[in-house]
Amino acid sequence: MTTTAKRRTQRGLSMIGFLFVAAVVLVVAMVSFRMVPAYIEYYTIQRALEGALADSNDLSVASIRRAMERRLSADYADAVAAKDVEVTKSGNSITAAVSWEKRLHMVGNVSLLLEFDASATR
Repeated sequence: MTTTAKRRTQRGLSMIGFLFVAAVVLVVAMVSFRMVPAYIEYYTIQRALEGALADSNDLSVASIRRAMERRLSADYADAVAAKDVEVTKSGNSITAAVSWEKRLHMVGNVSLLLEFDASATR
């Protein structure tokens, strides 16, 4: 077998190819690890909104905000405050919604901006 025939039969990943794949995987993992806490906080706030609507007796704005404040302080969610919750009534349904942005510093002057909208209806 000649050298060119051996090269044609050999398959695999070269060292440069491996380093490129490893760099891509490392960047994706770094971004993912930075984003996971923000999304956990989003789901915590979403559950707090749903719970605040379920817990409030008279469904007034003050009652919903008090219930939201209790739930946020118990869950250590500091991205929003109870005063940020917008309560609207449409027919027989009450909707509580909150929007916020989370800026995650990556490296140097590179940041990642995440925008969240959470709402619950009762």
